[in-house]
Amino acid sequence: MLSGLAVLDPLAVVLGDGLSALRAPVWTPWPLPPDWTLGGVAYTSGVDWNGRDCTATSWLGIDPFGEPAEILLVCEEAGAGVGSYFAGLSTNYPSADVGQGPPHARFTVHGRPVPLWAVDMSRPERAAQDAGPFAVAAADAPDPVVSADQRSVYVGEAAGRWLWVIVHPAEAGAVVVHPWKLVDARTLGAELASIPIGELSARLVVG
Repeated sequence: MLSGLAVLDPLAVVLGDGLSALRAPVWTPWPLPPDWTLGGVAYTSGVDWNGRDCTATSWLGIDPFGEPAEILLVCEEAGAGVGSYFAGLSTNYPSADVGQGPPHARFTVHGRPVPLWAVDMSRPERAAQDAGPFAVAAADAPDPVVSADQRSVYVGEAAGRWLWVIVHPAEAGAVVVHPWKLVDARTLGAELASIPIGELSARLVVG
């Protein structure tokens, strides 16, 4: 059984505590859209989660329809399984739909456009069927906290790692229509202190 993720609460993040020790980028919208706050950072440590480095940031705000929403931005080395865990998928690899056809959204990561493809959440078992030799059985991962149809999921590749954009609830997925500009929080220095903070997201607490 894989252990939980280590977690930094929002205040610790904006104070810079622990960020410099993380080995994967900590994706942060910059500038932060109005009325959005940080809900914390989770990350892998030790040899669990298949020994791959991963971070996940939570962002809490309002979707285009005026309803509360949460976005998880996951940066992971291929095979970590953290993105698929938060997405509610049955493997540690996105489905074959990712990278096929025109992208459904685009974010900017450190000034570079990153195409994102929607994962078909109506058939989450497809990920296990499509992942081929990269698939790792999800029996070793914690059970997802909510069912897959309660979120929308987009996946692309940035900085040589998977970028997962996981939106709760699913109806809030329209938020990606307005491209976010992402930077690595580890590069922000003193500007971290300007990020508004909220409560620690319960979704980041795994295990």
